[in-house]
Amino acid sequence: MKLYTWLSNIPFLRKSYALKFLFVAFLGIHIPLIGIVIYILFHPNIISPGVLFTITLILTLVATGITLWILRKLVQPMEIASEALVRYGERGIIPSLPTRYTDEVGILLTNLQMRINENEDLLSEKKDLISLLSHDLKNYASTPQFLARFILEEEPSDKIKNYAELILESTTHQLGFLESFIALLREEEAFSRTATENQEYRLDEIIGLIEKVSDQKLSNKKLTFRVVKEVDKIDVVMKEEYLQRVLMNLIDNAIKFSYTGSEILLYIMEENDSVVFVVRDKGIGFENSRKDELFEKFSKLSRPGTNEEPSTGIGLYLCRKIVERSNGSIYAESEGTDLGSKFTVILKKRNHHAHTSHPVKRD
Repeated sequence: MKLYTWLSNIPFLRKSYALKFLFVAFLGIHIPLIGIVIYILFHPNIISPGVLFTITLILTLVATGITLWILRKLVQPMEIASEALVRYGERGIIPSLPTRYTDEVGILLTNLQMRINENEDLLSEKKDLISLLSHDLKNYASTPQFLARFILEEEPSDKIKNYAELILESTTHQLGFLESFIALLREEEAFSRTATENQEYRLDEIIGLIEKVSDQKLSNKKLTFRVVKEVDKIDVVMKEEYLQRVLMNLIDNAIKFSYTGSEILLYIMEENDSVVFVVRDKGIGFENSRKDELFEKFSKLSRPGTNEEPSTGIGLYLCRKIVERSNGSIYAESEGTDLGSKFTVILKKRNHHAHTSHPVKRD
């Protein structure tokens, strides 16, 4: 920034970034030539034409190299702006960009700083809104629910009892929706501020956690959870906690929509420069033509599980947000209703050789 600052202090260059470039290029190219011309004028017979040509060529090349190096330094303000934007987008680090310059790049830096500050104000307002939703709206929905329960305790007539039960059921759904919506707002913000990272993980640890968390749900529906992995370690561009979150969400969905006594398969393999995770079940499935709708926010395809387990409609949406933020892909497939589902997650890896292992089965 020192060169850019120095040039910005020159009055006729102050308001034009392009003119700064032209000024540096003009000096870099013409000063050596002007020097040679002056030398020849005062010493016309000292240097032979061949030597003169060689010296001119060398000086021109040196001057061009120095000019390019100086111009490279002049690009630094744009690099600073780019790096600041990346750090803010990935880690939420608020930059402190210089805003005193008046040329095109200076205006860009000023506008970028202003937009980031405005965005921070909007995020702050969003947090306040989430707090309002968490507190006040829950209270609004809880009040008629409490009154409905109070009416039911008073042993009302059948007609009043039916009305009270309808109110109770309606407010229960409202509270569930509010909680899902508030969770969505919070988690979207968390994911937007999470940096992608290259890290190595042991699959046994991740699978062990998934089995521990899912054990009771699997037992309740007498499901078999089978894991087939072609690698022991993986090195992917995603934080471990979010990788666990995605896999657990997909397996939880598979449990929810599987029929009692069926099997759920988790298959993990390497494929070129990626690691592929496949979760397959033999549950209720879906129409393959509507597979993209599964990943929509509050999807219309959201429905209760085979044992009437509740569904918020945001789980797969959040999975897609996490995966895509890590430059990965997630797909859903099904051959149709009651023919099961298959979810595939593809994550980029570094050039790392993982050891092969034998399939692991858990009954």
